Amino acid sequence: MEDPRIAELEDVAARAVAAVAGEEPVGAAVAMFLLAHYLATGAPELGEVLGLALAQALAFADGETSVIGRAEWLTLLVEATALADDERIVPAVERLVAALRATWPAGTRVDEGSASVDACLRASALLGPGELVQEAIDHLERVVGGSYRPGDGLVLTRDGSRTRGSFDDHVRGASALLTAFELTGRLPYSMLAEELIAIAGREPAADADLVTSCEAARVLCRLAALHDDPEYRGAAVIATGADYRAAASRILTAQSARARAGTTSAAAAYGLALRDLLGDVR
Repeated sequence: MEDPRIAELEDVAARAVAAVAGEEPVGAAVAMFLLAHYLATGAPELGEVLGLALAQALAFADGETSVIGRAEWLTLLVEATALADDERIVPAVERLVAALRATWPAGTRVDEGSASVDACLRASALLGPGELVQEAIDHLERVVGGSYRPGDGLVLTRDGSRTRGSFDDHVRGASALLTAFELTGRLPYSMLAEELIAIAGREPAADADLVTSCEAARVLCRLAALHDDPEYRGAAVIATGADYRAAASRILTAQSARARAGTTSAAAAYGLALRDLLGDVR
């Protein structure tokens, strides 16, 4: 019997294809899902529509004004270089990186700072590290490290009062820390990511924002991959007995109905997390 989650992937793909083919304006998540699904399955029918989605992305990216939106388009364009050979991609990546870096000196929001750092660190594989990686790490340590309180996670001070950071702050912070670890090999980054995602998990999955919940599931899948590595387990201090794939699966089970009923972009965010959970399944 076919795994029902594979059928869900195909449903998300059909929705994404219909949206792009119908020239509906879609967010970066739709194109990212189509790219991930195509790379995993090689389905030829996705090739043409994926090209349309990437062309749309190039058109939309320059008009994006939000920090998180720019980070999403940047991540997509960097990942698209695994498939697309388009001379417009690198200049678009450079413009997005410059726009995000320009926000760092005055940026204080954890979610925006983490998202921008995460995307720029990924872009360094395409543009070369130069000063970009160190500047990104410095900003991450300022907005995440400066807000971190052992045992309490991210604690923010606003108008003289202290509040715990949001679910989004913890998830985006954890994702950026894992990307920083992947580039630098510094274990404190991955271990802090593990702590932050555990604190984020104190919020019931069914009550959390769908898209951010799916991002949390993707972080959990990345941590599961690290825990599968004997060398990493021997070097890092990790949560004993943690089953991050099972935790990711529970989150996605809780969000499945909302993904089916939601927008195409929300469904695509769910599909991306489901692809991470299922791995190379075609």
